[in-house]
Amino acid sequence: MDLTETGAPPGFVRSPKMSLRRDGPIFVDGRPIEPTDAVAEVLKHLKNDAAAARGAASGKNLTRAVFTIPVDFGGPERRALRQAARKAGIGVVQFVHEPVAALYAYLRSRPDLGRELARLEGRSVLVFDWGGGTLDLTLCRIQGGAIMQVANLGDNEVGGDRFDERLRNHLRSKHATAHGIEDITALEQPGMAAKLLHQCEILKIHLSDQKTDSEDVIVRNYLKTDGPSKNFLGSVTRDELDRLSSSIVAKGLARIDEILEQAHLTYQDIELCLATGGMVNMPAIRNGLTERFVGRVPKLDNGDRIIAEGAAWIANDGLRLTLSKPIEILVADTSGRGTYHSLVDAGWTLPLENETQNVANTRLFCIDPREGIAVVEVAKPAKLGKVLPSDPRWTLCIARVEVDANAQPLLERIECHLQIDHDYVARVTLRSTGRGASSCEEFHDLEFGLSLARVSPPSDRTDEGKAGTLGGPAGEARALANGNLLQRTNVARYDERNHSNEEAWRYVPGDLVAKWRSSYFDTRSSAASSRQLEERNFYVPCARCKRRISQIKAEGPVAGCRGACGVT
Repeated sequence: MDLTETGAPPGFVRSPKMSLRRDGPIFVDGRPIEPTDAVAEVLKHLKNDAAAARGAASGKNLTRAVFTIPVDFGGPERRALRQAARKAGIGVVQFVHEPVAALYAYLRSRPDLGRELARLEGRSVLVFDWGGGTLDLTLCRIQGGAIMQVANLGDNEVGGDRFDERLRNHLRSKHATAHGIEDITALEQPGMAAKLLHQCEILKIHLSDQKTDSEDVIVRNYLKTDGPSKNFLGSVTRDELDRLSSSIVAKGLARIDEILEQAHLTYQDIELCLATGGMVNMPAIRNGLTERFVGRVPKLDNGDRIIAEGAAWIANDGLRLTLSKPIEILVADTSGRGTYHSLVDAGWTLPLENETQNVANTRLFCIDPREGIAVVEVAKPAKLGKVLPSDPRWTLCIARVEVDANAQPLLERIECHLQIDHDYVARVTLRSTGRGASSCEEFHDLEFGLSLARVSPPSDRTDEGKAGTLGGPAGEARALANGNLLQRTNVARYDERNHSNEEAWRYVPGDLVAKWRSSYFDTRSSAASSRQLEERNFYVPCARCKRRISQIKAEGPVAGCRGACGVT
């Protein structure tokens, strides 16, 4: 839309997609508008424009599309964007993160795609996408013929719009000072604020091209006054732009250090830095990237449209999104710290439009029902690839379901179902078979991969009776906020092949075993683990003086007690 000759027309909305993040309506000329309706109007325009480009004779209308999204667009935003697309008569085949789409477009443009994939196999790639609304950083790894997302970091506080706003405020201040105006915004003609903002965007682009050292701005009938101040006349030098934007540039570039630290990588570990988006044309940003990744920041002629081209290629090639990391649950083990069981493995193909996949159906049982609640922690590894037992996990959600607090350990069974829908929102449902209670939790903080080969949709599966792959003890990422506590899981996997689950008694806390199985700690039995023996001695009171070991140590032995005190 051209705003250079007239003020912004009624109903003009800047970066409408970002409005999907907010709760409640946006206001256009004082009228409340649902964000999905605003986005739908933009999509309708694009749809009509595409139809006109194809020509009416083709008989083809745009009804389905691959949509790209910022990396910090979570489940609620994806759902809202799908709703907006439906209002515009467009079905979303699948969502692809913008940096992944850009990387695929870059790879697809190479003379020999296979050779390029072989060169990058096992290497790390940073996609640095700085657009008008957001700065998105995605660390990827080319692994087994797929683009796997390692880590994502999004920042909607340093987008290109922030540069334009800062430049507009600077020009406003200069005009107000030159004409002795105290409150310049109160005198602006309707629509002129948006027009000046648009002019600032053009000015920023021209100065970034380094073809001129200074740019003029002219806005006629800017203020509701007569005299010299009515028309806006101003200029900005490249040095002024650099000074005004330096703090935003520094903040954006600092995000690189954050994501590399998160993945335990250095600048030297990055084989390719793909810089996309209009903002990377600014010399300060381009120079900052080149200093960090010398010789590994290719200049892109299509940097302003590479994301759209990537989405088009993904649609054309029929590529599918997959999970880049497994989804796991924490189950009991003999150490007392817990171990991780994979509900769904990395590489699982995600659903397309109108699909919901039943990913897993696992049976658990409650080893310690005394609190009346079974707790299931759903997590993902912090790193990509093979996971070591000591590697940390990040918690995706904590699901809880009521159980019979008076039941014997291992009697109360928990059915755990996991589904993923076409918005990549996962839903874990727990049901206790004894108490008959149920609960559901949703999570959507998943990382995706893009399979670079055509794949067929996966069939539903369950893993009941399957041994599965067990991870190691909980890592540092699972420590509670206090720093000196560790959550202990009270659920264990149910073994369909051994209905008695005698082995699972080794996971039950020692003091609880002592309550239900008096002979378990018989000196002639070796069933008890060292952990259970320690717990029994710690929590079970002395049979004679009725004190626990901590109290005995604090108060000293009692004369005549032949129990835990050890005194005759």
